[in-house]
Amino acid sequence: MSATVASATTVSSSSNTASALRRALAALYVGVAAAIALAGITAFVTTTPDEGDFHHIGDYFLTATGIPYVVALVVLLRAMHELQDRRDGRIGMVGMAFAGVGSVALLAIFVSGLVAATSSSWGPTYVLASLATIIGVVLFAIGSRRGQLLPKWLLVVWPIAWAVGSMLPISGPGPLLLAAVYIAMAVVLRKRR
Repeated sequence: MSATVASATTVSSSSNTASALRRALAALYVGVAAAIALAGITAFVTTTPDEGDFHHIGDYFLTATGIPYVVALVVLLRAMHELQDRRDGRIGMVGMAFAGVGSVALLAIFVSGLVAATSSSWGPTYVLASLATIIGVVLFAIGSRRGQLLPKWLLVVWPIAWAVGSMLPISGPGPLLLAAVYIAMAVVLRKRR
């Protein structure tokens, strides 16, 4: 009887791990696509500067690109939390909470911006929500050192890449750096199957 229960637990555990790995990889691939799209839009598409009504089709593309960007982050953090068997501890959970709150606020800003055809940041909400996601990724990466799912160098580079390649208006190749880090994370996760 106990062998049957242990066998069922192992199958369930490996099934949960496989599901979490699929979600993590999917989130990474969506993140890569969104980062490359953001880099392309900011480099080659005309958008309206600062806050105000949309005047170009690029304004819609730029705003819409933020949606998969932050959804991918939330899905990735949750999947990695499961893959690490929750060994990221309280600091990882706090990181997930910060990133989750920031992501929900950003999603609300993006959706309302698309509906209203305006690039309003709701006062300081956009910057604060972006900072919350950065803090969340930093805390999650610190907690993930215990999980030993990703190499330490990648846990250092990931928060930096998220900070310069995510929602804050830092110009340059930041989104492409984030895409490269996401690709490295996917390669590492695929090897740990």
